[in-house]
Amino acid sequence: MEKSILILSSHYYPETCAGAKRATAFAEFLASKGWRVTVITLLPNYPFNAIYEGYNFKTPYESYEKDVKVIRLKPLLVPRDNFFLRILAEFVFAIKVFFSGYTQKANFLLVTTPFMLLAPSAFVLAKLKRMAFVWDVRDITWLYLRFMGRRTYGLAVFFDWIMKKVGLNADLLISPVQGIVQYFEKVNPKSLLVPNGVSKDFLEKTRSLVNEYKIVDRPIILYAGLFGYMQGLSTLIEAAAKLPEYDFLLIGDGPEKEFLVKKAKGVKNVTFSPYVTKEELLEFYKRSTVCVSLLTSGGISKIAEPSKVWEYMATGRPVVYCGESSMAKLFVERDLAVVCEPGQLDAFVFAIRELINSPERAKEIGRKGREFVERERVRETILENFEKELLEILSKRARNGRLKLG
Repeated sequence: MEKSILILSSHYYPETCAGAKRATAFAEFLASKGWRVTVITLLPNYPFNAIYEGYNFKTPYESYEKDVKVIRLKPLLVPRDNFFLRILAEFVFAIKVFFSGYTQKANFLLVTTPFMLLAPSAFVLAKLKRMAFVWDVRDITWLYLRFMGRRTYGLAVFFDWIMKKVGLNADLLISPVQGIVQYFEKVNPKSLLVPNGVSKDFLEKTRSLVNEYKIVDRPIILYAGLFGYMQGLSTLIEAAAKLPEYDFLLIGDGPEKEFLVKKAKGVKNVTFSPYVTKEELLEFYKRSTVCVSLLTSGGISKIAEPSKVWEYMATGRPVVYCGESSMAKLFVERDLAVVCEPGQLDAFVFAIRELINSPERAKEIGRKGREFVERERVRETILENFEKELLEILSKRARNGRLKLG
């Protein structure tokens, strides 16, 4: 029985955001297990909102990367802070993906989002081509504006209805976030947690960092990731102003960066860096004293689970996490991080200072975090369990006579 899968994702290698890492991990792992894998994605453009140098190809552009057939489409690049133009860009991608995907043959279609319009398009494509439909829901972006208290003119309700309809009809619905799994379990019991993690290679590269940890005279507080609306990074800038004896390094990019740079004007201990290479990031982890992850207060904080924390923990660095989700509960129960409520500046400042003033406590938390990742967040082990779910669906469809390529 052939094992074949078509993966649709807005982001893919060489992009390094969480979505690209997840889609690439799915594709390369399944290809290594003998699956025939095809990926349809965009020309790499994130986070710079410009096509990467060396990728200005005529599209659709096909290549083979680590035994994965990758089909790249041209993105519609729009200002990231314009909600309606972003919806338009997603719509254009969803249409292009549909027609490009219609020419492909596979017995599975896996769509990984947060692009809202990609999931409905992929669902229709899967049904027309009689492919098993698997939806990887990384984020519930259609509720963001509601969580932020902005007027949506009924769009949030409309999209919520559509997404639940799509989720209801998925052969399998997966998410790296327990809160999202719980959100969809009410409409589809075939909802499964497939958490993010770190690779065995990353664990090996960071092994020495654990023992090298020490608190220096001028500690570095590190944030690496998206500068987005939901990350609550204003609190981080305000904390830096209250902790002038520490240096704050923010690595990344996103729609809030310009605002944050303006907010940090005059705060001399804050430094911004664009996205860096994997090797450069490892060096920053080595120099860091405390790694932080934040979310804004409100509905999204009760659901979201930033994937970056697993990478933080793999380096053996103590983590301060500001959130309210099941991730926060896990951290408290297992003493994996210092947790505070989002938006609580004084509590956040106290948490950072407490770790730095308690070197043994900081080391202990870093050690526990590393050990947890080694036990429960190794990417290859997670993907092996995911493949078992796919094979079970494949077997059932074959027994029921529903298996058809194309």
